[in-house]
Amino acid sequence: MNDPNNWVGLITHFNLEAALQGYIAANPHRLEDGLLPYPDEKIREKVFGDRSRLDVLLIDREERPVVVECKRDAPWPGDVSQLRHYMTRLQKETGRKPRGFLVHGGALNLSLAVRREAAKEPRIDVVTYALDVTFGRCA
Repeated sequence: MNDPNNWVGLITHFNLEAALQGYIAANPHRLEDGLLPYPDEKIREKVFGDRSRLDVLLIDREERPVVVECKRDAPWPGDVSQLRHYMTRLQKETGRKPRGFLVHGGALNLSLAVRREAAKEPRIDVVTYALDVTFGRCA
């Protein structure tokens, strides 16, 4: 409890994962410098043959696809597996080995199970988001 890395804000969650997905798609550089929207508009919210759908598809400086999976709460190992599934499907379709980001609204400290799963190949970058809203008086 004394470690702020274990804290989770009470109102840090977007109402819908779609809001977080939209923010990342519009501001990919906030996730990592050099990220851009995927150039093929039709594949950004790619639906695969098994009806699964990745959240956000970006491209990095080396022109590698970057698959982003968004979760409102703390991640669990199944979320990492879900992201890897999308990465595998995308690699089969594009012939390019993608990178993966799991963006979540949980604490900075991850469970051991999630850390272990994310460390497997291909490695998944796990990051948390924080929502900051400020208000100001109008003149």
